[in-house]
Amino acid sequence: DVERMRFLDITLQEAHTLYSTEANIASLLPRIDLIIGAVLIPGAAAPKLMTREMLRQMAPGSVFVDIAIDQGGCSETSRPTSHDNPTYFEEEVLHYCVTNMPGAYSRTATQALNNVTTRWISLLANSDLQTACRNRPELLSGINCTGGKLTCAPVGEAHSLSTVSPAEVLELH
Repeated sequence: DVERMRFLDITLQEAHTLYSTEANIASLLPRIDLIIGAVLIPGAAAPKLMTREMLRQMAPGSVFVDIAIDQGGCSETSRPTSHDNPTYFEEEVLHYCVTNMPGAYSRTATQALNNVTTRWISLLANSDLQTACRNRPELLSGINCTGGKLTCAPVGEAHSLSTVSPAEVLELH
């Protein structure tokens, strides 16, 4: 989100954002202390954007945090860790690849999740799925399967299964 990046650049003077391209990342690696990998393709494994060779360009003792570890990680060197044993070194770079990172602050994470989901839960509790999706079409993007049909294309692609659109299954056309 370019607008969000601009906002962060303006409000956080000490932060500098760049669009994630291989060239941008490669140019920064020798000069940075911390890189955070945060990639999400809903329903699919995270792509491996950070290679071992790229990590070798970082200074010894630098830190790599892989937020995408729950989806398989976005680096060739990522492997899941836990809150009890959160870090390891690979290519002299400290890796933090804890699965379920919000679990470290479960109460806060639960409250935040409740804040953003309560209105959707209420909508679904007070109407059927078809009516809810007709009134709020953005709900369609959150349906992975309905009516016995797989509706999430990335899951279908990952498992070589056919999919249909949730709007088609719910007859919203």
